[in-house]
Amino acid sequence: MLLSARRTCGAVAAWAGRRPFWGGVLLIASGAEIALTPVIGTGVIIHTGVGGYAGFLLGSFLGAMGAGLWFVPEQRFVLAVLAVMAALSAFVLSNLGGFLLGSLLAIGGAALGFAWMPREPRQED
Repeated sequence: MLLSARRTCGAVAAWAGRRPFWGGVLLIASGAEIALTPVIGTGVIIHTGVGGYAGFLLGSFLGAMGAGLWFVPEQRFVLAVLAVMAALSAFVLSNLGGFLLGSLLAIGGAALGFAWMPREPRQED
């Protein structure tokens, strides 16, 4: 059992090392924060207008950009630019971008995704 858990942890660590993992984590967290901000107080959307719907749409979009960084790291530049644009529009359209925290997480995650570079394979001498 313990050997299986170590093997699984090693496989996950190897998978995460080949992609912008932490940028994706921050983008998914920001998407969840922005999407859930309109429904924090009650089980009903507080603002049913642009702010309520934009929060759900932009939060879902940012979550998709985070998943895109994980599964298609070759497209990290496009995904990061789209995520920054969504974060800035969430600041205007959706409760100050999830009370500023969501937009800041998204910009940080997009910056990590944009700056990530794949490791060069080791050359045997």
